[in-house]
Amino acid sequence: MALQTSYVARHTTQQMHRQVAIATGAIALGGGIWTMHFIGMLAFDLCLSVDYSLGITALSVVPALAASWVALNMLSRANISMLQLLAGGVLVGAGIGTMHYTGMAAMRMSAVLRYDPWYFALSIVVAVVLATISLGVRFKLRGIKMCRITRLIISGTIMGLAICGMHYTGMSAARFIGAAETQHSGILISTTFASLALSMFTITVTVLVTAANGMMRYNETFQMMKESESRIRAIVETAVDGIITIDSKGKVQAMNRSAERLFGWSADEVLGKNIKMLMPEPHQSSHDGYLKNFLSTGFAKIIGQGREVTALHKSGKLIPVRLAVGQVDMPGAPLFVGFLTDISERRALEASLREAAEKAEQAAAAKTTFLANMSHEIRTPMNAVIGFSELLLKGDLNPTQRAHMTTVHQSARSLLGLLNDILDTTKLEKGGVTLESIDFSLREVAQQIVTSLRLNAEKKKLNLVLDYAEGLPEYFKGDPLRIQQVLTNLLGNAIKFTQQGMVRLHLYQDGERVGIEVWDTGIGMTPEQLSRIFDPFSQADASISRRFGGTGLGTTIASQLIELMDGTMTAESELGKGSVFRLSLPLKPGEKPSFQANALGIGKLPALNVLIADDVPQNVELLTLLLEEAGHTVTAASDGTQVIDLFFAGRYDLVLMDVHMPNVDGLEATRRIRVEEEKLGREKTPIIALTASVMESDRKAAQAAGMNGFASKPFDIPKLRAEIARVLKVAPGEPIMADIQDGQEKTVIDWVRGEQLWRTRERMAEAIFRFLADVEKRHPLPLPGAAADTVDWVQAAKSLHGIRGASANLGLLAVANLSGILEQGTDGPADGWFEQLQELRTQLALVKSTLQEQEWSSSQMTAAAGTPADLADIAVSLEKLSKRLRHGELDEENFDKISNWLLENGEVGVRNSIHDAIESFDFESAGEQLGKLMESLKAEQSPSV
Repeated sequence: MALQTSYVARHTTQQMHRQVAIATGAIALGGGIWTMHFIGMLAFDLCLSVDYSLGITALSVVPALAASWVALNMLSRANISMLQLLAGGVLVGAGIGTMHYTGMAAMRMSAVLRYDPWYFALSIVVAVVLATISLGVRFKLRGIKMCRITRLIISGTIMGLAICGMHYTGMSAARFIGAAETQHSGILISTTFASLALSMFTITVTVLVTAANGMMRYNETFQMMKESESRIRAIVETAVDGIITIDSKGKVQAMNRSAERLFGWSADEVLGKNIKMLMPEPHQSSHDGYLKNFLSTGFAKIIGQGREVTALHKSGKLIPVRLAVGQVDMPGAPLFVGFLTDISERRALEASLREAAEKAEQAAAAKTTFLANMSHEIRTPMNAVIGFSELLLKGDLNPTQRAHMTTVHQSARSLLGLLNDILDTTKLEKGGVTLESIDFSLREVAQQIVTSLRLNAEKKKLNLVLDYAEGLPEYFKGDPLRIQQVLTNLLGNAIKFTQQGMVRLHLYQDGERVGIEVWDTGIGMTPEQLSRIFDPFSQADASISRRFGGTGLGTTIASQLIELMDGTMTAESELGKGSVFRLSLPLKPGEKPSFQANALGIGKLPALNVLIADDVPQNVELLTLLLEEAGHTVTAASDGTQVIDLFFAGRYDLVLMDVHMPNVDGLEATRRIRVEEEKLGREKTPIIALTASVMESDRKAAQAAGMNGFASKPFDIPKLRAEIARVLKVAPGEPIMADIQDGQEKTVIDWVRGEQLWRTRERMAEAIFRFLADVEKRHPLPLPGAAADTVDWVQAAKSLHGIRGASANLGLLAVANLSGILEQGTDGPADGWFEQLQELRTQLALVKSTLQEQEWSSSQMTAAAGTPADLADIAVSLEKLSKRLRHGELDEENFDKISNWLLENGEVGVRNSIHDAIESFDFESAGEQLGKLMESLKAEQSPSV
């Protein structure tokens, strides 16, 4: 009983209950010790009459109670140290011994009581040792997996042995010396009464201790249960979600405040009623059936999971809620707990999001339609502007007219580029760009890009280098058009932002990917500018936009296209030192395509019978002029019905079909043509779509209608010619420069191209004579018959590069073409290189003889040029032009005078650079260049020392 109370004391949470448990346990243990002693004494037969002193007998229970209190205090602790264990054992043993010998002192008899000292000491030792062992075993047994009752019995047995062992060892120490019986004074206890009293005492103590501990345990359990219930009720009542408990018959047993707010009913109004009153039809009528089915089959539809349902408010309003039902197994029938969350706000948010998404989709569709329409409407007049300005530039114009027409043409081209950038950005944002996966030559794409941009680089005296790494395959699968778009943009930017030095395009193998780098020695960027380089409409700073122009969309489009190809694109830059853009593309190996356009142009197309259809008269006129000039026969139609009639009335090699036409559009006309061709068993005639709408959907629609090709407006003649060649599967012929026509004069000297730079044929012819006179000195070439190992190939490459650049500016296209081919061969001259070099010399001689045949001579050039302009007069013009530019105005008269003077002195690059700056309204840059010219003039005018 004492050990049980120590267990209660150890596990109670209230200090008062702990002390009560220890006190009642001490009474039980102390009373047990005391009772054991006197019951043992009743069993002792001394052959004398023995009585006990009431006072001393009562006093003897005090040491037993004290020892018991010490023992139970120790046993109620979680852990004790060895020193505490030994001290407790000594105190308990000493208390048992004290009680025993005090009880012995209460004996009243005629004999004299004496003790053997050795047995006396042994009894104390036995009490202390066994008490210590009992306490130690109690603590040690806690760490062993054992039934609590078993552990209780073992510990109690050892403690009982400590008491009994001490008692009987002490009795062995007693020595009774006989003597005549004498009458003892005081109140004495008879043994019979003592035995009955001890029995009653033991029973009473046991009952009292049990009752006291039971009541204490009950009170503590009740308090814990009450606290637990209060906590649970507080949690339920403060829960944000509604909580309703129902029984197996569907009757509401409990309902929290959130449920009251949710349904509008108070708990008193709902308790005891069927839960279906909170449900709308058809669930209201079916609810009892759901419960019955679950209780009979055990199949749960919503128990243990959540679902969204509709609840019924007291006012009749329907409320969207999320319901989760759990089952509680109780004695008898089960209970069901429902957790309800009001999702009205979420539903409203979802509805608003759906509405917003629908509006966004409608806006996107409207935006796409608007862009397509605007593209068509803008491109249609631009087609006429660009096409007819190009035709005019090929004709005879005076210098002022040519300058103005060049400005118109360049401005239209710039506007077209801006429009293309905006359309590309829009298509990429909405995922409207799809990639092709065709075989193509990466080397040829790179060469084509470099060739197309070389003239721009040479105008700025930049060295444009293509570095195609050894070991990198030539053919890949991918979208060459998009790769060309990205690299053209990056190289174009590099040339634009580089004033001197070089621009390099490097292609190499990067593991399983293709690595591409675009290097330049341009203006560079700061880290802050670099961080925004791929943002739409972002320029390095405002002055960049003023100096170089542009919208800031190019790098954004390039980055988005590279991501679309599953590639990566990074940029590094240092202000004032240049930039490098690095690309990594996962291109798969490909094969040589069956047809591909040549990098320098395609072979001359055969004479074709072409049917064109367009509802815009200017477009029809422009196409007719361009095609007839190239030697083709043209028939024109203005709508879809007319083109169908003309198509079946004759035979045509090619149809150029406008997509958007009145009555019957180009798509419908193509579909009808294809149907009739199939009926008649005729071979399909190639049809190329002509449209100012350049969305991917337009391209797909044209393909679906049966068209074979796609050409956008405004017409890009080389691209249109390449598309015609692709559709007709015309194999590329010998590489020829674009726009070279039949006839020796056009082949040797392109006067039209040259006059765009030189303004007049006289100045152009004079510049050609100067070039021919200095070519051997300025650009030395290997001598005829020289051995390959004696040639300075680095110098040869520089000379050929210089010849190619100068001849291209002078309209000597054949010379430029041939010197470019020879320049590429300087890395490792192939067979026939020296023969081609001799052909270049022959071509240069042919240029001179052509001039002479046309009755041009160097002396005539001097006369045509007139008296050289006075340097002082030029200096005055420079000053006036600079002053006007600082005020944002252009002095055309002085600009023409300076421009002519620069051309006369062979400074084509300087003239072009100033001209380009003024055309792009970068008056600041133009002023800087004019300032340099003024300084150089002053140096020339100053007397030599």
